[in-house]
Amino acid sequence: MKILPLLLLFTLLPFHSQAGASFTGTIKQVVCHTKSISPLCQVQVNGNVSNQTCGTQSWKFSFDATSSEGQNILSILLAAQISKQQITLGGTGSCSLATASEDLRHAYITTN
Repeated sequence: MKILPLLLLFTLLPFHSQAGASFTGTIKQVVCHTKSISPLCQVQVNGNVSNQTCGTQSWKFSFDATSSEGQNILSILLAAQISKQQITLGGTGSCSLATASEDLRHAYITTN
């Protein structure tokens, strides 16, 4: 039966019920706190964020700055802010780090 292997393949693939927020534009502000207050950094952007599922405040995205991934994201955000380059941000679709700010999934600088 050819249907069984196809069905098995689809059950093994990850299923994402929601797409996260997306933004392309410039960074307005980045704030990070000391570890004793919170390990989070949060991001404000210049412009509108599309498909935002849970972020309701002006700090649109949050990420954990104590991880190596978070430190990489922070360096990308700061480089984009200082150079005034466009950046593309993508959210996870959840607000598990801060209730009114979507968890940041990725960030990359968009050059011309």
